[in-house]
Amino acid sequence: MTLIILIGLLAMISIGLAVVSPSMVRVWDQNSEDRETRDLQMIATGVIAYLRQHHTFPPSLLALSPDYVPLPLAQLTRNARGFPRYYSVHPSIAGFQNSTGLTGAEIINARFLLLSNLSQDAAPSITTPVSFETWWNTNDSITPALTIHRGTISHLFYTVSLIPKGNGGSFSIDHQPTHSNGDLLPTHSRFHLIGTEIGMDEDDSYTPPPDVQFALTTNTSYWFHPLCVFTKRWNPLSPPC
Repeated sequence: MTLIILIGLLAMISIGLAVVSPSMVRVWDQNSEDRETRDLQMIATGVIAYLRQHHTFPPSLLALSPDYVPLPLAQLTRNARGFPRYYSVHPSIAGFQNSTGLTGAEIINARFLLLSNLSQDAAPSITTPVSFETWWNTNDSITPALTIHRGTISHLFYTVSLIPKGNGGSFSIDHQPTHSNGDLLPTHSRFHLIGTEIGMDEDDSYTPPPDVQFALTTNTSYWFHPLCVFTKRWNPLSPPC
């Protein structure tokens, strides 16, 4: 009787585990995926903080620890299951330099991806705009264990338009000067990061401190004309001087 009772008890335990175990696994997986979503959000915040401070994208996730993401390198670059995380900037702006800025066609690609798979190495191959868009549009909600964070950062940029209406003048964007040397300045109309330092000088060669200087906080347009009165050759408003 004791053996029969024991066998019956074990059978009941086995049946109970068979019913409960899938539910427990689903809960465990969901908790892991929720944690990974939070971790990728934290890493994305670090990417943006790095970009705003250095005016360039971090070269890799390694550059974010510990100043921008409070995780050890091993936990930053690998998820809780030990598989690698991946970071990719849209290939069309991968060489972004804030002093040069982005064109209107490029600003729509001011995006980055963070990818992580909790069951295997995601191993994405993102080398072209097409491959970036493929991953950007991947529905991770129906792909088991895959977590994707999509970072759109176009809102961090404003336009700077500098328009020459005569020879001369100079300007500097993010500490990179452009001299006219007495010739016609190139027209500049690009997107730059919030806080970018802009300087405009009436001299043909840029020399700090400039005649006009500010940090970029809104879309900005200036024009230069050498026939305007000295100290009024750079103007934020429409002609006349």
